[in-house]
Amino acid sequence: MALREYVSLLAKVPLFEGVPPAHLQALVFSAERRTLAPGTWLVRHGETDETGWLLLAGSASAHDAPADADAETLKRHLVARLSRGAFIGEMAMVAGLPHRLSVRAETSVSALCLPRALFLRACTAFPEFGQQVLHNALSRFSLNMAELEGVRRLFEEARSFSDT
Repeated sequence: MALREYVSLLAKVPLFEGVPPAHLQALVFSAERRTLAPGTWLVRHGETDETGWLLLAGSASAHDAPADADAETLKRHLVARLSRGAFIGEMAMVAGLPHRLSVRAETSVSALCLPRALFLRACTAFPEFGQQVLHNALSRFSLNMAELEGVRRLFEEARSFSDT
């Protein structure tokens, strides 16, 4: 897969929408490409490794459970199946936060590894890059907060029905 294809995949990640391709190209060029065997954990729930992953090929499963949970627990806590173009570890990369999910390669996976230090260097070298990423993150945060407000209202309404 050529550098241009990697940039195209990264440009489709909501965090990177609207970022000039030249800035994404610099990020991709500096990132490490890794191949992971089936069963390998890309990220583990609760761990802080400050790394984002862009899946280039293969498939992975995301679980809302610790990676060391038994197979049945992992099966019950399956959140999503991930494939080419999925971005994992956004908040770990951007803010250094612990991972909320455990993600395991289901097949052989090819991925770009984007450490937080590389992301921050890109933000420093290209202020427009950092501004656009921040704008995207804040827009998504605002949408999430609006959705949570809607859920809060639903709970309040449900509570009012039980009072009658």
